[in-house]
Order: sequence, then structure tokens, then C-alpha cells
Amino acid sequence: CAQSMVSRRSDPGLAVRFDYGSRKPEVLQEQSKNWPSFEGNQVYFDIVIGGKSAQTMRLVFALFMDEVPLAAANFHALCTGQYGVGEAGHVLTYRRSKILRIVRGQFMQGGDTTLNLGGGGDSIYGSDGFEDEPMGLKMRHNVSGLLTMANHGPDTNRSQFMVTLGPAPALDGKHVIVGRIVSGAFHLQTLEAVPVDAHDAPAVPIVITECGAIPGWNRAPVPLPEIGERQVSLPALSTQADEQRSAVDGAVQAALRKRSATEAERERDAKKASTAQPAAARGGMLGLALEGYDGE
Repeated sequence: CAQSMVSRRSDPGLAVRFDYGSRKPEVLQEQSKNWPSFEGNQVYFDIVIGGKSAQTMRLVFALFMDEVPLAAANFHALCTGQYGVGEAGHVLTYRRSKILRIVRGQFMQGGDTTLNLGGGGDSIYGSDGFEDEPMGLKMRHNVSGLLTMANHGPDTNRSQFMVTLGPAPALDGKHVIVGRIVSGAFHLQTLEAVPVDAHDAPAVPIVITECGAIPGWNRAPVPLPEIGERQVSLPALSTQADEQRSAVDGAVQAALRKRSATEAERERDAKKASTAQPAAARGGMLGLALEGYDGE
């Protein structure tokens, strides 16, 4: 569980304040060496509804360590609690934190490790949060069971997270997906069914009573869009629109030319018919005259 990565804690008595940002290069170095200090990429939550510990539900997630190393290492550490106290003065752990919001059909949200009310949080990189990782923003919230970071704007990731309860396209491009559920997905239906108030807050406490890491690597599929579904840039969309307009204009012009040619042909046919009709009439009278003439 990343035991070789040195655990540090905030201490007001230190003369020099610890630079939490120094953990980022540590994590990226771990990634570049294929995570030698980690026994796996799986973490778990034990969740209890309404204090009924006999009905504990375990959710297991596989983290996308290579795609979003900063977010994944942060989430992993908050499950193991290996870093002690964070910059905000609270233990960096999800243990005893609550699920504070459930939006049916979309997501449930938790992970406020400082206030446990929905407005707090911390990270192993400091309480100001850390940046969005591009690959995490490219992934799509297209199914249930995706683990994604909650935030209050770009590059403000801390400890709060969401788990999707269905497709949630409104989150695409704004929230970094950090992993997906690999065991206990059926518990999501139970959690989704918990009564909520007008603000989507659960009517009974939902608490993460235990959390930690599970040895072993699970290469869960990354929810990237299919090639045909990937977003197109605005210039490309503009070019497509121009091409479509040109094609339509060309089809209209061709139809008008064909219509003009048809009308011209009909006009010629009408002129021929009007010219031939008097001639036929004159030929008929001449024939009658000759027929009555005997040559004498």
C-alpha cells in the first residue's frame, strides 16, 4: 500500500511548513516505474446505513492509476490513511465520512473529510486541491458505478467524490473519473433507494465505517468514448456545416437546372405542335381539291 512512500503530517510546531505539492513528483515517479510501492489498484468502502452494522455493504473500486495518477494516488491514500493529518488539520482518510447527497439516476456524493457537511475536504497535495488530469476529463460518465472527483470548479480536486448511479453526461468534461466499481455494484440500488430531502440529503446517516486497499491489480475498462462518439472541435463542426450547406446548394441548383431544361423542352414541343397543326389542316383542303379534279 505504498509503504515506501514516506508518510508525512502537518505539524504547527514545525519551523518550516511542509510543501504538500512535493508529493506530486513522488506520485509521478511511482507511475513511471509502474507503481513499485503499490500492491494493487483496488480500494474498498464498508458502508452502513442508519447505524445498522449488521447490514454493512462493501464497495470495491479499481483505480485508473496510469490514466489519472494524481487523482488515483490521492484516493488510494485517503482509503489507507497512510499520510496522517493533512494541511487542513484533519486525518486524511475516508473513514467515518458520510455520503451526503444522492441524486437518483445520476450519482451519490461523499468524501468531505474535514467538515462532513459537504463544503470541506482535503488532499494529500494540500487543502487547495489539485489539477484536473486531461485523460480523466476525456472519459465519459456513461454508466453506473463510475468513481469521479467532485469539485467546485476547474483544478479544485480534493477528497470529495461521486459514484454514478446511471449515465450522467452533465459531468463529462468537468469532473475527473478516477476509477470504477468492480465488486458490490448491486449495493448501489440500495443506496439509491434511501429517502432524501428536498436538497438530496439522505434522511438517515450513510457512513463509510471502514476503508482500505486490496492487493491485486484490476485493469477495469476505461470509459472512453467510441470513435464515432468523440466530441468534434468547433472548427471541424464549422467545416462540416459548410460542406453540408454546399452539398444542399449544389443539389438545389441541379434541381433548378433540370426543371429549367424540362420546361424548355415542353415549350419547344408545344411550339412544334402549334406549327404542325395548321399545316395538316392546309394539306387536307388541298387533297380534297385535287380529289375532285379530273384533269379535264
